[in-house]
Amino acid sequence: MAPKLNQIFPESCLLIVVGVIIGLSLFSFSSRVSPLTPDTFFLYMLPPIILDAGYFMPNRLFFDHLGTILWYAVVGTLFNTLTIGVCLWGVGQTGLFGCETPLLEMLLFSALISAVDPVAVLAVFEEIHVNEILYIVVFGESLLNDAVTVVLYHMFEAYTAMGPANILYTDLISGGLSFFVVGIGGTFIGVMWGFLTGLVTRFTNQVRVIEPIFIFIMAYLAYLNAEIFHMSGILAITFCGITMKNYVEANISHKSHTTIKYAMKMLSSSSETIIFMFLGVATVSDKHIWNSWFVVLTIIFCSVFRALGVILLTAVVNEFRLYKLTKVDKFVMSYGGLRGAVAFALVHLIDPKHVKLQPMFVTTTIAVIYFTVFFQGITIKPLVKILNVKTGEKRKPTMNERIHEKMMDHTMTGIEDIVGHHGNHHLRDRFKRFDNRFIRPYLIRDHQGAEPKILETYSKLAMRDAIDYMRRNASTIGNISGTESMSAIFRNYTTGNLSGSYSQLDSSTWNIDLQELEYNPSKKDLTDAKIHHLLAEELVQPYRRHRRLSYSRHAVDDRDLSTQVNYRMHMNIRRLVGERRHHHKRSKRVK
Repeated sequence: MAPKLNQIFPESCLLIVVGVIIGLSLFSFSSRVSPLTPDTFFLYMLPPIILDAGYFMPNRLFFDHLGTILWYAVVGTLFNTLTIGVCLWGVGQTGLFGCETPLLEMLLFSALISAVDPVAVLAVFEEIHVNEILYIVVFGESLLNDAVTVVLYHMFEAYTAMGPANILYTDLISGGLSFFVVGIGGTFIGVMWGFLTGLVTRFTNQVRVIEPIFIFIMAYLAYLNAEIFHMSGILAITFCGITMKNYVEANISHKSHTTIKYAMKMLSSSSETIIFMFLGVATVSDKHIWNSWFVVLTIIFCSVFRALGVILLTAVVNEFRLYKLTKVDKFVMSYGGLRGAVAFALVHLIDPKHVKLQPMFVTTTIAVIYFTVFFQGITIKPLVKILNVKTGEKRKPTMNERIHEKMMDHTMTGIEDIVGHHGNHHLRDRFKRFDNRFIRPYLIRDHQGAEPKILETYSKLAMRDAIDYMRRNASTIGNISGTESMSAIFRNYTTGNLSGSYSQLDSSTWNIDLQELEYNPSKKDLTDAKIHHLLAEELVQPYRRHRRLSYSRHAVDDRDLSTQVNYRMHMNIRRLVGERRHHHKRSKRVK
């Protein structure tokens, strides 16, 4: 309704404003609405968003930069949590806040406020279209720092409930070890459920209708399974989506793929809308405790230590990267560290009985979310344009690019083997060999062992050429005169003396009826017949409709041809297009 507003403000800002208006209207009529509870957020709202991000994650880009992502997610979150918490505690000792600020409670608050929120990052970064490397680093950090944030949150919450005097050194050691257990455990659970989904979809070719529901249910079971064992549910559903994408896509039909894609996008978009609107509704409440100094200093500390942490960590990680992160990249990374619904949900999990400052923490968290989403979210788009940040291009690579990329991968793998330095290319090559030999044959129904991406690109390119050729040159495919008979065509064709554009066509592109040899067709008849034969034999496989005795709700006809690669048809279409272009150039030269 207001497209100009959408060009200035991110969608998340507008949704929060709508939520505030709804909250004011409810508050004015003394009608109370229950806020977005932590259980509702973590069990129902967050999983669709993370599944959509993991399922459509660019796997190659993510794993190429996994070391950098982990460096920012683990070390960066620890740095922000400790620095923000200690600084707030130190200022509180001066009496500026007007209340007692215990160290453990400050560390608990800093743990939840330090988390870069994947929902807010997705909402803003997808609108400004930053380059793919910058996007994957910031978004990957926001996904993987969940393990660190949840562990720190629960650890400081347990320490606060126990009391500082009752904390033993064994509690500190167990808290440190829980980092690895939560992160690695969630990842392992997600990968196992992804493998199980691939195995199940191998046997659903006769019941296509249940394929999409299997994807959603088993991804959600991975999330619940991780939460049951107190692992990272976000990591579990992320890696479940990444794993499923590699194996499920080869088993399901094209219609199921389309259903999964649009249903996943719809669920993700709906969840984001509800989350940001509930943030606005929760703002209008009479339970807030406003502390101006605490709010202002929290925003300052979050911004300063985020920028300082990015600068220090980037200086270290650039020593090991081929693609160096520039000053502009560091600015966008520090400026794009948005806080959102994850911090809002975690602060509502705090028990006011153990933490007396919980109402003040809630108000401060909402203020920090508003500052990052509104101020940083609105200003990051013009800043990206002013600083000339390289933006990403949403396009699929051509077959030529895929072939050269694969050739460079094999070349770099060979160089790494010769030099003795086992880097990303060597590890990727070893995993692909292991995957093609031991995993894919058991999880994929018709495993060919070829490069599916190259074949898929080739098939799409050839099909597009065929459709364009038929659409533009439908009346000029044949160059045969209208007086030439079919018997002459058959005679010349069999003796190899066929002239014109048909001299190099393969015999498989013809379907000549011997009973019509004496028929004298016109040029239009020959053209129509040629188009009919080409489409009937090569592009479209005719099917016979079978009568069914009764209706079966599982019977979904799957006539998808996108996964079938007809190389003979591709070569014929390419030859037709090439001959047409060559004939057109020659005619221009003659003129």
